[in-house]
Amino acid sequence: MIRLQQLEQLQTERCFDVVILGGGINGACLYDTLCREGYKVLLIDKNDFAAGTSQSSGMMIWGGLLYLRNFDLSSVFQLSCDRDQIVNQKSRWMSPAIVRYLPTIKDKRAKWWVQSGLWFYWLMGMGRRHVPYAKANFPEAELIHPGLVKDALCYEEAFLDQSDARFVYRWIASHQIPYQIALNYCDVQGSYAPKDKQWHLELTDTVLANVYKIRSSMIVNCAGIWTDQINTDFGISSPFRHALSKGIYLGIPRDERHQSSLFFELGKYNDVITHVPWGPISLWGPTETAVRTIAEGMSVSREDVDFLLEQYALRYRNPINRSDIISVRCGIRPLVVDKHYKFNCYPLDLSRRQEIVRDNDRPWISCYGGKITGCLRMARKTIKLIKKSVTATGEIRIGDQDLEAYVQKISFPGLEQSVMPAAWCMEHELCCTLEDYLRRRTNIAQWIPRGGLGKDDAHAETLRNISLLITKGNTSIAEQLFESYRNKIKDTLDPLLA
Repeated sequence: MIRLQQLEQLQTERCFDVVILGGGINGACLYDTLCREGYKVLLIDKNDFAAGTSQSSGMMIWGGLLYLRNFDLSSVFQLSCDRDQIVNQKSRWMSPAIVRYLPTIKDKRAKWWVQSGLWFYWLMGMGRRHVPYAKANFPEAELIHPGLVKDALCYEEAFLDQSDARFVYRWIASHQIPYQIALNYCDVQGSYAPKDKQWHLELTDTVLANVYKIRSSMIVNCAGIWTDQINTDFGISSPFRHALSKGIYLGIPRDERHQSSLFFELGKYNDVITHVPWGPISLWGPTETAVRTIAEGMSVSREDVDFLLEQYALRYRNPINRSDIISVRCGIRPLVVDKHYKFNCYPLDLSRRQEIVRDNDRPWISCYGGKITGCLRMARKTIKLIKKSVTATGEIRIGDQDLEAYVQKISFPGLEQSVMPAAWCMEHELCCTLEDYLRRRTNIAQWIPRGGLGKDDAHAETLRNISLLITKGNTSIAEQLFESYRNKIKDTLDPLLA
């Protein structure tokens, strides 16, 4: 197993140039960048990779069109550049696609205003994407209430080919060599020793309960929504913090006429609501709700679901019911604010900027904000700061191992799309739990009702067999793994859909 091999390396490789805390998109992209520069780097996450915000996006690589409404031109220009660079660099992982923006007929200014905005957006992207255009006839029009919209205003963005969680893991999987180690389910504690100018850390593998002593010349906190808490735990102060916004998508059955992503005017707060085709389902959302705590942001209420169902019914001929919902995606956006920020504005009004701060007294860098689209820019800015005080002590090697390209995918009951085998993910992709496999290594939990269990637990036996593979045939532990997952679905998802 790759994970066991990585842990075994910690028995001999105890000193690193950089330790990254957090295996979301920012941590994963920085890990890839440092590996390519020859740094001895350790990436650790307390949970699974991409288990936070990075697994709950709208699957789009975009230039920040909505931020034009707040005249946040800097963010739009930066994100447009980020989008085009990452599309060119990682074209195997994503593809350009047309988005249809649908202004309502009742708002007579909307079409002219949006068309002007789309042309300005295109110009800010230096004309690198498809020229905006209007289209009167499009397949999705048959699904929408008559008289709601007339023309679709079309422009180009990019969409991930598989999922956001898999997108994150691909950055990590490119590097699996000595002194470049990535581990999930590891907790870390420690302190800085001014005498040798090193961080002395105690790493606890929460799967096997083993403890490892390591040292590092630099720590980078890329923990996303947990950044502030980790800084507090290590006694790090900062001029910034995160304001949190909860965003929820519903996964609903996809009509065959739904071919392109649709953006509808939401009206309130000048926001939009989107309808994005993704495999056998469509994503409807997201919400934008300011929350004060992570626990609040990770909790989906029936009111959240009701809001999205109501918004859908206002726009489509055939409304959907709770029983139609296939999956629910809940994520928290970490938005950069000054540490004295008061909880007093709609989250969309906050800038989507990035901030990277080095502690004055200790070799510690904190990364704030960021989006999937801007991960390369975050990594570049961070490594520039690292290089000022930490020299790479390893060898420069080229990553881009695409091991998954050689894997024979398998079928799953109820899915036309093939998926990665559980045995492969366990052996080669640090897959430790049933949720790791169903939610992040594959899209089963998003594309099959009730987290892959199916209605009335139709696929329970299949999930039990997957649990046996993950636990290497240990019947008792496999049953515990399965029951833990099923109970989580019953406690969190089922009440929302009842």
